[in-house]
Amino acid sequence: MADARPANAKQAQRWNGASGQYWIEHRERHLAEHQHLVPHLFRAAGISPGERVLDVGCGCGTTTIEAARAARGTTEASPPRRDPGGIAVGLDLSAPMLQVARQLAAEAGPANARFVRGDAQARPLRTDWCDAVISSFGVMFFDNPAAAFTSLAAVVRAGGRLAFLCWQDDTENEIFAIPLRAFAAHTQLPPPADDLFVDPQRIRDLLSGTGWQDIRVASVTEPAWLGSDVDDVMDYVRGMPMIRDLSTRINDPAATGRVLAAVAGEYAARQSADGVWVRAAAWLVTAHRGGRQTRSAGHFS
Repeated sequence: MADARPANAKQAQRWNGASGQYWIEHRERHLAEHQHLVPHLFRAAGISPGERVLDVGCGCGTTTIEAARAARGTTEASPPRRDPGGIAVGLDLSAPMLQVARQLAAEAGPANARFVRGDAQARPLRTDWCDAVISSFGVMFFDNPAAAFTSLAAVVRAGGRLAFLCWQDDTENEIFAIPLRAFAAHTQLPPPADDLFVDPQRIRDLLSGTGWQDIRVASVTEPAWLGSDVDDVMDYVRGMPMIRDLSTRINDPAATGRVLAAVAGEYAARQSADGVWVRAAAWLVTAHRGGRQTRSAGHFS
């Protein structure tokens, strides 16, 4: 087992603690929230039977399981006529989330899904091991993004592919923007973190400097399902770490109640027959590793 401690110690502590448990608790809600975004990732990655895939920041393993099926040439309902030998490996810092991932993979049935606890910055797999690297919102937590993407470029073969999703700015995502606007009317929000992944040019600069070429950053906007009704959504929202932190900053239960009532009103306006839907905005990033191609390079859509 790879040691997760050296490079990303703060994130390792986070995802092996409260944040990891929070994501496990809300796993199915997050799957529903991302249901229209993740297909963009798989169309871009173009995984073919027989390929080797690394899923970075795989969390509870749903995307790894899907990648494993693609690498084996199967769907959830149909086994392959023959085993082409493909494999998908999910990589994550979180032992609790990987425990869930292994259980889900055992239940789902793809025998070619594997999971490794480790840090992408530490190059946990051998050089030139895989054909494609994918990530669904899992690459945004490196303490040294340049080291991580240099490491990933070494793991993928020459000419191999990279495809990942990352969030656009919070103001572009109603998932985050609705509560932030409401709290901003009552308290000064903390300054935004210096998140290079919200800036397409910074993403391009990062990748071009770490061994990647043919870099494309495309905007993807889709509806995101937050819950069955407003009460369901508000139960979820009240427990969000961001909301708990902002409520602490206000330090006034009555004012916090007014803010949350305003948030609930926004969600009520977005209620449909099948739940509450908001606008989600992500960047879909694709690239190839530089160097001479040694196998079929696959494609991006």
